[in-house]
Amino acid sequence: MRTLTMFAVLAGVLAFAAPAAQGVKEPTVVWHDPWLNWDFINNTGQMVNDFAIIVDNPNFNPDPNDPSEVFKGKPFSTFQVIPGDYDADLDLDTMLKWIAKDATENLPAGGKAHGGLYMKGSGLVLDAYWTKDCNKVGNSTAITYERTKIVDDPAVHMELIIAKGWYDDHPSEKAGWTHIRTFVNIPAAELNLEDLNSTLILNDFSAYEVFPKVGGPTGAPILYGDEILRGAPDSFFDVFLAEIDPKYAGPGYEALLHAEVLNQGAVVGEFWNLNPQSPEPATLALLALGGVGLLARRRRGK
Repeated sequence: MRTLTMFAVLAGVLAFAAPAAQGVKEPTVVWHDPWLNWDFINNTGQMVNDFAIIVDNPNFNPDPNDPSEVFKGKPFSTFQVIPGDYDADLDLDTMLKWIAKDATENLPAGGKAHGGLYMKGSGLVLDAYWTKDCNKVGNSTAITYERTKIVDDPAVHMELIIAKGWYDDHPSEKAGWTHIRTFVNIPAAELNLEDLNSTLILNDFSAYEVFPKVGGPTGAPILYGDEILRGAPDSFFDVFLAEIDPKYAGPGYEALLHAEVLNQGAVVGEFWNLNPQSPEPATLALLALGGVGLLARRRRGK
């Protein structure tokens, strides 16, 4: 197992940026917020009965009754959206909370919880932590936030970052990722938000698997056993998936990234990111106006 150095990261980013430096026209870039699902391991040493994620947008309000927006997961079956100033910066954020309905859903130390969200308009994930009876238990959890970048080749990038709240609680430690696997051109009918969990057999999608690189097509390859560790949330880590055939550049096809999350080399959870391969801003408007619901209904009808 190797640790991918920041020198390799920088080389990949510089290689990807080189055409712009030579006066070539800047590419068109479209950003997508992802469908994200997480598994979190309760490493607090205590029983917990809910899990909180803090996002930057005070108006983020996913519908808990819409499975294309919220996957309630296990064991916590109740979901709430609670605005408030959770990072003490004098402006409002949003708490997204998966809650045990009763003692039967309490999670013991060492147990695992799962939840998923469509992150459209959430802003950055600021923090994540376990709670018991609404009180934070232990330190913050290393949660990954992702944004997908579609470049007009088209090419698919997924940019990863660990939430700042984890570093606030662990100022001398590093967090990051390992066992990264990436897939492109998956027909949208084959995956739904609720499919993104530990029951998903990634090898079933081997026909769509591509091998990721840092920053761009000439960047350093990211091997399955690499440990990518970072000591501060200073920037996104750019995972290049692939340049794709234009016939796959639309909401009918999706890209997927799966990785395990590390704290000082120990696995503390994992996540799945799913995103449409749509380079056109008009497609984003369609999604905002209900295209997501249409796609989700089509998937559920598979």
